[in-house]
Amino acid sequence: MTSSDREKESQSLISLQVTEEQKQATRELFAREQWEYIEIENNEISENIENTVEQHAIDHDPNSDECEYCLCRPCITDERNRQSWWENESHAPHKRNSALRKDKYKRFWTNLFHRRVWSDPRYLLRKQNALLRDRQDDDVYHRRDLLPKCVIKIVRGWLPNASGKAYMGHKWD
Repeated sequence: MTSSDREKESQSLISLQVTEEQKQATRELFAREQWEYIEIENNEISENIENTVEQHAIDHDPNSDECEYCLCRPCITDERNRQSWWENESHAPHKRNSALRKDKYKRFWTNLFHRRVWSDPRYLLRKQNALLRDRQDDDVYHRRDLLPKCVIKIVRGWLPNASGKAYMGHKWD
């Protein structure tokens, strides 16, 4: 294998959505470092992503009551929204349940995403208020989404902590 072949093999294709200023800075960086820079501009990609997300969206049932916590109709934890990965009965309290809960939280996050909860203006206001209330320093740029109380309650019911062990609460980072 030649050095040229090894170089091509170790290359990666990345996609970035940037401003004109960021694009220019990237060009300058690559020129300064004498790296190869190939620009492929395709504005249709973001439209395709939006269309894909919309195709997987799940509509709410307008005839159901809205849950005050998850903003879904019916509640995301309602039996009508049951998923194959839901627990049929509660597990015994155990220290390993915390790791098992994490998987369930991720799956509920995906369900809420497909119901467009994370982009609901009411949810965004809740998150903004929580960030203002719980903010510890001004240098934090990435935050998690707030899991609704109904999700936390059902998952903790399925997978409770060992007796005497407190729940960690919702972590932001």
